[in-house]
Amino acid sequence: MTSLTVTARFPTGQFNAHDAEGWPEWPPAPARLAAALLAAAHSSGTGVDVVERFFAASPPRVTAPAAGARDVRYRRWVPVNNEVSLGRTGKNAGKPVGIVDANKRFGEKSEKDSERGMLVGRGHDDVVRWFFEDAPVAGADLGTLTAVARAVTYLGRPTSPVLLDVVAGDDKAPGNHDRWEPDEDGPLRLRVATMEYLAALDAREERRRQSRVTGTHPGLDVRPTWGYRLYCSEEGTWAAGRPRGNPVDAALYRFPGGRLGGVAVYAADAAMVVDQIREQVPELVSVLPLFGWVSGSGQREVPVLRGVAVWATSVPRPLQLAVRSGVVEARPTEPRALSSLPRVVRAATQPSHEWTSVVPVTATRDAVERSLSDLTASLRTRVCWAGLHSEARPEVGSDVHEPDVARHVTVRFRDTVPGPVLLNHTWMVPAGATGLAVNAKRPHRRTGSAS
Repeated sequence: MTSLTVTARFPTGQFNAHDAEGWPEWPPAPARLAAALLAAAHSSGTGVDVVERFFAASPPRVTAPAAGARDVRYRRWVPVNNEVSLGRTGKNAGKPVGIVDANKRFGEKSEKDSERGMLVGRGHDDVVRWFFEDAPVAGADLGTLTAVARAVTYLGRPTSPVLLDVVAGDDKAPGNHDRWEPDEDGPLRLRVATMEYLAALDAREERRRQSRVTGTHPGLDVRPTWGYRLYCSEEGTWAAGRPRGNPVDAALYRFPGGRLGGVAVYAADAAMVVDQIREQVPELVSVLPLFGWVSGSGQREVPVLRGVAVWATSVPRPLQLAVRSGVVEARPTEPRALSSLPRVVRAATQPSHEWTSVVPVTATRDAVERSLSDLTASLRTRVCWAGLHSEARPEVGSDVHEPDVARHVTVRFRDTVPGPVLLNHTWMVPAGATGLAVNAKRPHRRTGSAS
């Protein structure tokens, strides 16, 4: 065996971890993979020498499916009943000697940082791959390495379990996956595994072993990185202008069942809601409206707005939003509160030549053309065709009814473009896309043509 690929699936649809700056990490760093394999090998007592070869290998190529940031700066409070025990006599007097349960602290809460990470699909092709090509892994026992990989339970936080596997050779990723190619002069930096990093991990484990305080977690000063270049398809189109990795907050404002309190929020209210969000969130990065259906009179399906996902450098707590039925006060929750959001994000970011709006725009044709010009410049492609129309072309969205001057926008690019594609801070979606409704059971797919 001259090369191998390590694969990862995230069965809960999320990967929770942060990078050195505290922002959600994507893709999972090669150093994180190597450290997890090493810990699993030491825990099982087998395969340590095999895993250590990864620390002598060259930086791997990394491929990953589309993912969306789950980055909410909300604190968490968890019950903590124990406290540090201090020595009373001798050389240990006044020094930490252990952790003990303290009944007097029963029910107390300890503040912890929020968990940041990425929303990942759970489909057959939603697999992260690290491809190792060079000599240090050649001749490694595939059976032993596979057993160690399958013993790894998580890469980042324990709240995002992982399923690792090992494949001989180059397990090719689908063409619509992002690809990080190692390049010493590349503009991106990913943490990688080196022999120096291995020595630092061993030294930290020894300090932990010698500590007399339960739960000791010494810091790690050695965090080597390597340059990478990011490509978004097999053709090598640059993934420019995409909001991944930006220092932004994400918040989900929900309208369960298309209602909030006693006020109904219909799909036709989407444009009005998005306009108000632009006004109330001055540091807005992007908005993703979330649509669905509820049963109306005579078993009729009524399209409703079930929520709005908002990304911004600073997200206000409550939003006061006027809709046709009244005024609602929407409060933010974490995006993971909506279990179907990873599926919606994946459907909205599938690479496509043709993209369409889910929220109609009221701008003039000239203003739309200027916005499309800015969009194509950021994506480094060209517009082959664009049109304005009244019907929503994906399975969700709000149709435009006369005499409203608003129109939907559909644009066809020269190249296949991966999402998210933003028009005036609002997500567009692949034309004819399905899987965008947050309902578990969805009506038949809607279609429409641009004119």
